[in-house]
Amino acid sequence: MPAQLRTVLVLPALMWILLPGNLPSAPGADRNPEAMRIFAAVFSVQGSVSGSSAGRFGVFVRQAADTAWSMVTRSNVFTFGLGRFERGSTRRLYIAAGNGLHRSTDDGHSWRIVTSWETMEVLSVVPDPVDSATVYAATPWGVFKTIDDGLVWVHKEKGFKRWFVRMLIMDPGDRRVLYAAAEDDLYRSTDAGESWEPLKVGASQILTVLLGRRNPEFIAVGVEDGGIRLSEDGGRHWKTAEGIGNSTVYVIAGSPDGARLYAGGWQSGLWESDGTGRSWRRLWADPNVEAIFAVCVDPRDPNHLLVGTDGQGVYESTDRGRSWNRGGLMGGKVKQIEFYP
Repeated sequence: MPAQLRTVLVLPALMWILLPGNLPSAPGADRNPEAMRIFAAVFSVQGSVSGSSAGRFGVFVRQAADTAWSMVTRSNVFTFGLGRFERGSTRRLYIAAGNGLHRSTDDGHSWRIVTSWETMEVLSVVPDPVDSATVYAATPWGVFKTIDDGLVWVHKEKGFKRWFVRMLIMDPGDRRVLYAAAEDDLYRSTDAGESWEPLKVGASQILTVLLGRRNPEFIAVGVEDGGIRLSEDGGRHWKTAEGIGNSTVYVIAGSPDGARLYAGGWQSGLWESDGTGRSWRRLWADPNVEAIFAVCVDPRDPNHLLVGTDGQGVYESTDRGRSWNRGGLMGGKVKQIEFYP
């Protein structure tokens, strides 16, 4: 399996990024809670991206009912992932990118890099859902945290044996609990990132992690050449999921009600399971799709699925995977897809 590409771009910190002017004319304009938008993080391209109105790779957005994508960043920003903070009247969007963490406070009209030289490459971002000044970032050099809106970033390394962290997620029921998918194990912090403990999954190269919606102690992780490992008791014991074999799994996602789980990875297609995740079946595969990096379920319609691929852009289904159509961004390596109001 080819090594994953990691690119570091050296740009001055606190650089302003101006947008191409394809968003609403005023921050927050036309923001209707019922009118969801779909955001896609495109890391790079094979050839050129089609189905978009501007740019080659970066972050793209479209209305949920539309098919045309528009870029909301400067073209050619190596984009690994997305994050969002929304509380009261405060709304912030984040981009985990090859040249740092980008933040927008005006609904995507302008962006600012808020990380320093120590956190040049950000692979995943988790904003605190209550305190807008607190943000966590996963990098090849470990986890960093800011509590002052990005002015100072502190390396939170206590407990890690190896630093490379691909993904961070926060427990939706407790903002002090975070999980880090690292190169040697899955780590958990119960003190807002100050210290970390390995959960002894029994596999290295943890690529993704999902927490259960129905069972708060359910944890699923995707590993390289090892399928999916599950814990139903908060990480005390682990077992291997059936059906998916030793596939490399890049993403695990769930429906809003937790009734269905989906997984995708390297040369194996899209997989489906019930909410327990114990047994999986292949839902869809296309010979043109080498890898699946992103799976997203419409929060308003569990039958509406979107899949982000390696070089084939987005595929979309409105009947829970029975049939699929091209969803745009052809040529793009789509790392994450999210529905945001």
